[in-house]
Amino acid sequence: MSGDEKREVVQVEVDKILIPEERVTSVLDEEILAELEESIKQHGILQPLQIAEVDGKYVLIDGLHRLQIAKKLGMKTVPAIVQKMSEDQLLVVNLIMNRQRGKSNPAQEALILKKLIDEYDYDFDKAAQMLGMSRATADKYYRIASNCSEKVLDYMGRGLLSVGCAYWLSYLEDKSKQDELVDNAVRWGYTVDQCKAAVMAITTPQADIPYIMMPTGELKPKPIPVYPCGKEVEPGKIVTIQFDAEVWPLVQQALQQLCSEGVFYGNESIEIQRSQEAVQEEEIEEEQVQSQPQQSTQQKKTDWFLERL
Repeated sequence: MSGDEKREVVQVEVDKILIPEERVTSVLDEEILAELEESIKQHGILQPLQIAEVDGKYVLIDGLHRLQIAKKLGMKTVPAIVQKMSEDQLLVVNLIMNRQRGKSNPAQEALILKKLIDEYDYDFDKAAQMLGMSRATADKYYRIASNCSEKVLDYMGRGLLSVGCAYWLSYLEDKSKQDELVDNAVRWGYTVDQCKAAVMAITTPQADIPYIMMPTGELKPKPIPVYPCGKEVEPGKIVTIQFDAEVWPLVQQALQQLCSEGVFYGNESIEIQRSQEAVQEEEIEEEQVQSQPQQSTQQKKTDWFLERL
């Protein structure tokens, strides 16, 4: 006999059964739900619901679709196997049931771990063991639950953000910066290394890195400051620089190289004009400049960037 068969099946009033927020249910096809409804209408509920009795309240563990159909059909009671347990035990049971349904939610698991430790005074190792986590995983989940913003946890819970990315975002103390960065991470599909690089660029701004992280996760060389007449030009300010005919070919070559390396990007632009004297002195000759080969892949750039932070 199975464990369920050894327990007594009782009738529980439908209106007294509560559905916990931590529970995640599978999504059934409408045709399958219709077949289940017809079966319950003809034969009743043959498989009892799993219910926890917590402080005199009935909380559903398993059988949400059967419960919903019972309400729809106007049934007053449903057959159930009731187990008495505490709130913390219910949290653990719901997490395990969700895993067995294939609906594991890492954000939810991180919050449950934190709740067991902070609110129910579980020893860290005991809580990790109860939830089937290694010490390393539990450390990571606890940090995420303790330090990440609601938006980060929401994206993580919906499967839009990896646990690894959430872990690195937890190192940003400013929640608004977390939200800003996680929007870019989800929009552009950051890898864990890209999330790490973006966070490290914020937390260690003093690092001497010739690259900056773009919102897309791509690394671009830092713009080169311009010092006409020995004074640095303010960012975004437009200046006109005139060159003599002798200097102009060298300027062209330098700018073409910088553009090919991606130094100039985004909405920024540089307008270059030759002086009128230069135009009169020399006829413009068109030269084809071979593009510089790519120095490395984006991943190699990210690795290089991380090594220097």
